[in-house]
Amino acid sequence: MLRTALVVCLLSCFLAGCGRDSTATIEARRVAPAASLPVIVGATSDQRFGPSQRSGSAAQKASDSLVYDLPPGWKALPAKEPRLFNLEVAGAQNCNAYLVMLPGAGGGLEANIERWQEQMGSEAEPAAEVVERRQVLLLGGQATLVVIDGHYRGMGEADLADARMVGAILPAPEFTLFAKMTGPRALVESETEAFEAWCASLGLSPELQPKPVASLPSPPNGGAGGGPGFTWDAPEGWRDLGPRSMRLASFAVGEHCECSISTAGGSPEANADRWLGQMGASPLGAEGFGNLARMSTGLGEAVLVQADGDWRGMSGETIEGARLVGAILPLPRTNVFVKLWGPKDEVAAAEEAFEQLTRSLRMGGK
Repeated sequence: MLRTALVVCLLSCFLAGCGRDSTATIEARRVAPAASLPVIVGATSDQRFGPSQRSGSAAQKASDSLVYDLPPGWKALPAKEPRLFNLEVAGAQNCNAYLVMLPGAGGGLEANIERWQEQMGSEAEPAAEVVERRQVLLLGGQATLVVIDGHYRGMGEADLADARMVGAILPAPEFTLFAKMTGPRALVESETEAFEAWCASLGLSPELQPKPVASLPSPPNGGAGGGPGFTWDAPEGWRDLGPRSMRLASFAVGEHCECSISTAGGSPEANADRWLGQMGASPLGAEGFGNLARMSTGLGEAVLVQADGDWRGMSGETIEGARLVGAILPLPRTNVFVKLWGPKDEVAAAEEAFEQLTRSLRMGGK
């Protein structure tokens, strides 16, 4: 039960930070631990994930929440925890791909890459070298992908002397996603493009996708608004769509743009990088984040994020030639996010109003 609730709850928090909505009702009766579990080389599944998290219903719950495009020749296999999805690659029983989600940092990016290197090591080379490292799209965010060649020894899987591992890690504020493919080196090399396409295709199931802006009613334009704990002044001409799941407010801006106000945890840096990932841009890093512009608001100083590119939503929808402007307001117990996205020219025309909205944020509200 713990992992089932965790899957849905953490996905919903992630989608809120990305500006997507979830219409699912979330019920969690047990509290997930905030701290991530340490990485233990050679550990069993019970040591890594905890015996209480291995219920058989979590994988089914994940399959109800996420969808993907199955590459040609691949086959879906029953998913055993901690795997959310388990796939046989190109009809080869000794080549598999799967997806895992862990709460928190999941042990950390570099520590997990080192664990994978040791998993592919040999007596002569205890830690195999990373032969390639780059960024790929995973569930709408920019993930770090590594390629490692060596001797693969998976728990309960084939022992392959000439093997290759391709793995992608996506750190998010509340959880970490791991997508991995292992098998004979030549086969994995030939299926890497299909693996990356599978990672990029992961998104929300149709039942959880938000309604298009055009189908929603149009409440009065402009004026003061508010949500739990906060108040703001909506720009004149913006259509207030009201709160949605995981959002304090949503606005239709012009013909094709949307703006959201939401709250979520996680570091401001990670949230900024996730927004940039939606636009196909590279992560900022600590120095890049430190150089971002700031703005004074009624809640304190906001960090401003801007990016141009092709926008990709969590459900796979895209906007070519898009622009995203966002503000992150770190508070003691949470972050407040204001984000505007849509076609580049329309967003540029609305940026002054976006700044007015952001500056107007203050404590109080409904």
